[in-house]
Amino acid sequence: MDSVFIKTAIGSKKTAENVYKRARRVVPAYKHFLETQGFKGREPFDMLPVSDKESYALAYPFEELLADEREKIFAISRSSGSSGNSFYWPILKSTNRFVVLKSRIFLERAFAVHKKKTLAIVGLSLGSWLGGESYSWALKSMAVSTPYPFLVFSPGNHHDEIIEIIGKMNPFVEQIILFLVPSAIAHLHLKASQLNQSLPLEKLRYIVVGEPFPESIRISLQNSAGIPEDTTFMLSMYASADTGGLGTESPATVALRKLLHRNKYLAHSLGIESPIPLFFHCIANDAYLETINGQFCVTRWQGIPLVRYILYDQVALYSWKKLKKAIVTSKHLDSQDAALVKIISNASRLLPDIIAVTGRADSCLIVNGTNITEYMLDETVKCYELQGILTGLYRASIIYEEDRQYLQLDLEIRQGVVTDEATIEQIYKFLVQTLGRVQPEFLDDWKNIYSVWDSDPTKRILKLNLLPWPSLSQTTETNIKQRGIVK
Repeated sequence: MDSVFIKTAIGSKKTAENVYKRARRVVPAYKHFLETQGFKGREPFDMLPVSDKESYALAYPFEELLADEREKIFAISRSSGSSGNSFYWPILKSTNRFVVLKSRIFLERAFAVHKKKTLAIVGLSLGSWLGGESYSWALKSMAVSTPYPFLVFSPGNHHDEIIEIIGKMNPFVEQIILFLVPSAIAHLHLKASQLNQSLPLEKLRYIVVGEPFPESIRISLQNSAGIPEDTTFMLSMYASADTGGLGTESPATVALRKLLHRNKYLAHSLGIESPIPLFFHCIANDAYLETINGQFCVTRWQGIPLVRYILYDQVALYSWKKLKKAIVTSKHLDSQDAALVKIISNASRLLPDIIAVTGRADSCLIVNGTNITEYMLDETVKCYELQGILTGLYRASIIYEEDRQYLQLDLEIRQGVVTDEATIEQIYKFLVQTLGRVQPEFLDDWKNIYSVWDSDPTKRILKLNLLPWPSLSQTTETNIKQRGIVK
């Protein structure tokens, strides 16, 4: 296993120490937080306690959490509340001064918007949520100042409007960039089909936020659109309302993920197991990122300054330069990898380091002692083999019948799919197969225990509840994010 590229931190520790010292001096809540933890303020940064939303942001009066720059706050955003508690985050002018310029540079490099007439559609939830509101503001501010045609439409997650505007504007633009959560894409396409509205797949590009997704989704969409592998098609951005923007994919990191998805031997040799994470270049130059005892911690000066603040995502930090070298010099490459390796090889070694995100670390079901995380279920339900049957939306929960524990899955079936016995058998087979691949403990239990009951559908470890589309998908038009685990 080659792990020379693993890092424990990204960013300037000196910057982090300055954030800590300033917060201790001017933020009443943080000063009190340190005192309750038994810290007197003279401890080195590496010894400071970690904090999170429950222990810090929700534990103190709002006014005591604010930085000493209240007159420099220009906006307030709300977190999605998908973790159980929503919160309001003030945003400083200084942290957003260059957002419009950075957005323009990013879109010109990624999608050549300065060379192609482009329509950007913000299909994210609008209102007070940081994601949709900030993209709408940044894109419209950019559109006002560009010397080239760049149009913005912000319907939010109203899919009827998105489909209608695509139909109206298709003759006038060369490309359409959709800003969505990943789980909304399949529903948008299915709804267009239901409305007998054909989408110009070859013109569609995607920027997705808010949720992880398996690489099979991107590969399937790109193949359906007939877009070459070396063309930028779909990029993911990593941010949170708590901390602001943290990372973005690049053509090189997309190629990396596709490569590791395809070449399991290469991924294993690097110590990167399935499900393969999303690889984001760190864009938070003013932040200090750490992994502490498996926790992802952020230190950043902002409207509510954060010191060693935990984001409950499954994250690893990598040196881009060393990871790139490990890839291009690996002995596990084969001829089928050549196109993707070329993209990685041609990428600058000076690109920012990597935040590798698998998914939420705090969302998990325990099935007879085996941890089944939400990102494992995402990979399972959205596997390539079932994409023609399922939409990818699901709800998972633990149920008991006669003192026996089962994993119940509400699964949404694509329109027109017949749910006969053969289809149910096919779904069950691939769910067990894929879940066993991403969680070997489950596979062992299935071989040794659960498989005995497979001949009796009423006693199978997976209880499947098949729902017609859009039973679950319709919530992508009302909810900010989709969460698969129900507790």
